[in-house]
Amino acid sequence: MLPLPKRRLNAVQEGAASAAALHCRPTRLGVGLAVTVLLLWLVGLNYQVNLAYAAAFWLAGFLLVSVLLNLRQLSVFQITAEMPAEVFAGGHAVLELTAAGNTRRLLWLCSGDDLADTHTPPAKLWQAWHIGSDGLPVFQWRIPALMRGYLRIPPLHAASVAPFGVSMVQCVRRWSDEAVVFPAPVPHDVPDIPARSGEADRQRPPAQGGGDLAYLQMHQQGASLQHVAWKTYAKTGEMLDKRFEEPQQAARNTIISYADYPAVSDKERLAGLLCFRVLEAERLGLPYSLELPQRLISPQHGQREKCLTALALW
Repeated sequence: MLPLPKRRLNAVQEGAASAAALHCRPTRLGVGLAVTVLLLWLVGLNYQVNLAYAAAFWLAGFLLVSVLLNLRQLSVFQITAEMPAEVFAGGHAVLELTAAGNTRRLLWLCSGDDLADTHTPPAKLWQAWHIGSDGLPVFQWRIPALMRGYLRIPPLHAASVAPFGVSMVQCVRRWSDEAVVFPAPVPHDVPDIPARSGEADRQRPPAQGGGDLAYLQMHQQGASLQHVAWKTYAKTGEMLDKRFEEPQQAARNTIISYADYPAVSDKERLAGLLCFRVLEAERLGLPYSLELPQRLISPQHGQREKCLTALALW
């Protein structure tokens, strides 16, 4: 596979590709067959050989039909991308690409960022996607997530040489959806935090909770089944854990604050430290609050995602 020439194609956002978004050019096989057609036509013209005329026009018709079928491969083809649920900095965001319909096809896919790499031969950047009963229904597209924040999804170049390999059609696809990259958690021991004026010691175990239901949160694997809201599960099929109101002293014991690390000036590292404590609190099933400059996220439904998103965009 070869990259596109230096020209800018109209990106396909959703649905099928238009004619303006497709770029078609012959392969080596197509060029060879076109030269053969020209030679056969010259032989028939110079020597008045009807068989050469017939072979030239038959081969020319074959080339024309092959190119039209090749264009149809991508003009009616649709690709949908499912964004990953969670991505942490330093890893990879795995987008799952699915194709509409069950037609058996062979596509070549390549990231736009990979094509900009001048150190790797272009032919080695393309990955084959066999679609159909004998192939993969889902293609996992791995995108490096180097920094926290919004993930920029590079354009995806799709190419096809089917059905006879005499031409290659390429198009560029983009998606408007965005994924948020959470900060990479930095494992560490929680520092000894001096109690603020009017606050209890936050290092002591939290006091026992009251009997009033405060909120529901997603069930964590390994958590006790005694706190599952079974009535809600019977109605919606979603397993949620009950969280009860805590005394004020217990709530102060679980505050995760940026002010706990006065010696850390690197904002990226500070976000990683807070991310680790949030994940640990979720793993242990402890109620907590995340304190950021001019923002406090108290215990609520979907708190884990809200806290990680706030750290990613902080």
